[in-house]
Amino acid sequence: MKLFRTIFIFNLLLSYSFIGFSQSEGSSIYQEIGLTERVVQMYPNPASDYLTVKLPTPNASSVQLAMHSVIGNTLNIEKEQIDEYEVRIRVKDLPSGYYFLSVKEEHSGLKATYKFLKR
Repeated sequence: MKLFRTIFIFNLLLSYSFIGFSQSEGSSIYQEIGLTERVVQMYPNPASDYLTVKLPTPNASSVQLAMHSVIGNTLNIEKEQIDEYEVRIRVKDLPSGYYFLSVKEEHSGLKATYKFLKR
């Protein structure tokens, strides 16, 4: 029964990550569990070659991106800035599966983590 409860909680956390768990200064509990409009857009999801991250403000040069595997390993990512709002990440060489992308921007206080699928 304890194992079932642990698996249930883990799946619940993954489902929140799929929605988009975002937090910023002055955010409400609804923003923290992803019930409002996403702050950051990622597409395509699932991705095969590249993942595009679109930001709401022109801060692409100051955004810190970190990619993690489902088990928590930090991965090296190759990224390029498309314009002031978009960054493209190469995911072509990653094995198929789920990954987490953490987005952090100091100036606006944006801290968000999103889950995506690599095909």
